[in-house]
Amino acid sequence: MKKRDSRFEMVRIISMLFIVMYHFTMYGNWTNDSINTVKIQFFRPWGQVGVALFVMITGYFVANRQTDFSKAWKRIKKLWVKTLFYSWIILICSFIFYFGIFEKHDYLYAIFPVIFDEYWFITSYIVLILLTPVLNMIVEKWDRKNLIILIGIILIFADVVPFIKNNGTPNAPLGNMFSVGAMLAPYLIAAFIRKYNVKVKIGWALGITVLGVLLEYTSLFVLKHGIMTLDISSFTFGLLPLITAVGIFCIFLNLPSFHSKFINWIAAGVLASYLITENPLFRMYFWQKLLNVGRFQDPTWKFILMGILIAIVTVLVCSLIDKVYEIVYSKVYKLIKMKFNIIKK
Repeated sequence: MKKRDSRFEMVRIISMLFIVMYHFTMYGNWTNDSINTVKIQFFRPWGQVGVALFVMITGYFVANRQTDFSKAWKRIKKLWVKTLFYSWIILICSFIFYFGIFEKHDYLYAIFPVIFDEYWFITSYIVLILLTPVLNMIVEKWDRKNLIILIGIILIFADVVPFIKNNGTPNAPLGNMFSVGAMLAPYLIAAFIRKYNVKVKIGWALGITVLGVLLEYTSLFVLKHGIMTLDISSFTFGLLPLITAVGIFCIFLNLPSFHSKFINWIAAGVLASYLITENPLFRMYFWQKLLNVGRFQDPTWKFILMGILIAIVTVLVCSLIDKVYEIVYSKVYKLIKMKFNIIKK
């Protein structure tokens, strides 16, 4: 079995840290008059950066493979089961520990989390994987020029139009920023980098990253001070975080390949931090009651430091929880497989 390159496993861990930090900003019990401040929105740009990085890893390794819908289904089957497991466990816990008052449809979504888009990222990611037979065929057959044109078209309609309209509804041609449309560009960009062995020197990669970050934080200040009428968080989605993500990805491509059992071990379970803390039945309880992150609102240094530390601890703890899940899954799977073979005989 080929060892996983720990460079990319580090990117996987970082991507999830970014996403958890974003949720720290989103769901904290901050005072009402401070929610729309630059400080409270400090981690917000990094959520979409994390999403783009996670998808780029997939694009880099999957887009060059021959695949069909049967193989695509095999890729997402285990993720589907894991999503069901965490969603059902949290649903049971919500009855036992009473996380809050919810509508009936919230429980329906918890029972069928993938179909009913309980986790937008999981549902969209699964749809993306199911589209890989078509996407991979395009990557393989089309030349450099046509791929660049396709990526450009997707960037305009999936990463520019939605955040300009910015009314929270999926009325852009490829959906809003919480849809599979937002995943197409990072997937194809990573596929393009892999296919043509694109080399971006470390200096340029750092420059791209810094440019993306500066543009995002500049937009927060500009929008906050009324120069434009868009919401303060408008440019934390779409093109600007994608620029940052591409820069970070290229930085890691410049690093020498290496193998770390610890990094790979942690990376294998980081998705659990999303499935646990972003569950609609649990997230507000987690951030506002269990952690009570609002107490870290002031001073600014404490807000930033605790946001980073909480993200690190959350990802590590949830990765450890996922190891228990993997043991249970492995034993149940072997048991089912054994019984199925007995029945076949």
